[in-house]
Amino acid sequence: MVPVKIIAFPPAFLVEAAFAVVVPRMPRGGPAPPVPNRPILWHFAPSGWTFAREGAKAMQGSEADALRTPVSVSYARALVRAFGKTRGERDELLQGTAIQQDVLDQPGAHMPVSSLVILAANITRRHGELWPLSAAAVWSTSLQGALDVATRTAPTIADALNTGARFGSTRAPFIRNRLHTTPRSIQIEISPAVAMEGALWRAVALAVSLNVHAVYAQLLEDAIDQATLQFPWPPPAGAERLMQHYSCAVKFNAATFIFDVPKALCARPSPFADPELHAKAIEALEEIEKPRSDTAALARMVESLIAARLPQRLGEEEAARLVGTSRRTLVRRLAEAGCAYRPLLDGVLRERARTMLAADSQSRDEMAAALGYTDATSFSRACRRWFGEKSLRS
Repeated sequence: MVPVKIIAFPPAFLVEAAFAVVVPRMPRGGPAPPVPNRPILWHFAPSGWTFAREGAKAMQGSEADALRTPVSVSYARALVRAFGKTRGERDELLQGTAIQQDVLDQPGAHMPVSSLVILAANITRRHGELWPLSAAAVWSTSLQGALDVATRTAPTIADALNTGARFGSTRAPFIRNRLHTTPRSIQIEISPAVAMEGALWRAVALAVSLNVHAVYAQLLEDAIDQATLQFPWPPPAGAERLMQHYSCAVKFNAATFIFDVPKALCARPSPFADPELHAKAIEALEEIEKPRSDTAALARMVESLIAARLPQRLGEEEAARLVGTSRRTLVRRLAEAGCAYRPLLDGVLRERARTMLAADSQSRDEMAAALGYTDATSFSRACRRWFGEKSLRS
């Protein structure tokens, strides 16, 4: 591995601050814990913030949307497995997220970005801002899905950078990517899409940088040492630990968080270029980008919240509060997706019952209790409605 180069910029970097975004303020130590009777998605709402660049003002109006955006539980599942070795540790990591362990174990489940940010804050408080180095495998390209495929199969390195900048937020809605071209390089500038500051943002940025490095170490191969990761803060205590994780140059005290690739490398063809796979992956990413996140994806989020609350039943009013809207608005938006709250609840109960019946490891009373039924008779009646008369014969 090529030794990492750690370089500190002089204070004169402030001259370049025209490209920087001043991050929203957050209580020291990370986001505030959930407040009773307040939507969980608003626990990060800043009292006010300043932007150093015109156009970044749009972030003010979109932060609530970013916090509501559904994101796959795959990252959260991997992080809880990495840092939650005991039941108590896992419960502590998930405190305030409104997500329970059984939801993380469900294939295809989603959670709000706000819950993922709370999880990251909990890990940062417990393990310090360098915790991503202890979970490097979490940031492997395998968790990136269509984004990884689209990036690696792009025709050239420049196309890969453009793909990452355009679609990076589809996989990680908590960050924003901007593509910059300078006389000597192409850069991806990465900034928070939600309120993160201090140790929390440094930890999240470190995690993002590990993923970026994993992708471009494959694409650039032996030329990866010519690329540079730039962080807008001083070297952290224990910066020498970075050497075993990066084979590109690493700079601190930069103007912004940037991944920089020299133009001489950008014309290189990708070693994994595949026009057919690239087109299919781009199509998949464009589907994710569509406004369905305001309708169909809302239904998925409500289903995840219902499942997370079991065996307690999540009411429609509380579900609306958790997604940061009114009950009337929730009813309207679910109707736009072609569904309603009661069928969603019924569907979650049906699929959970199907799983338990197939496992055949619990009594009827235990299954009824796990789904929030007051007695086994009510559970049996529901099963007959879902699966027919044969469903409970033993």
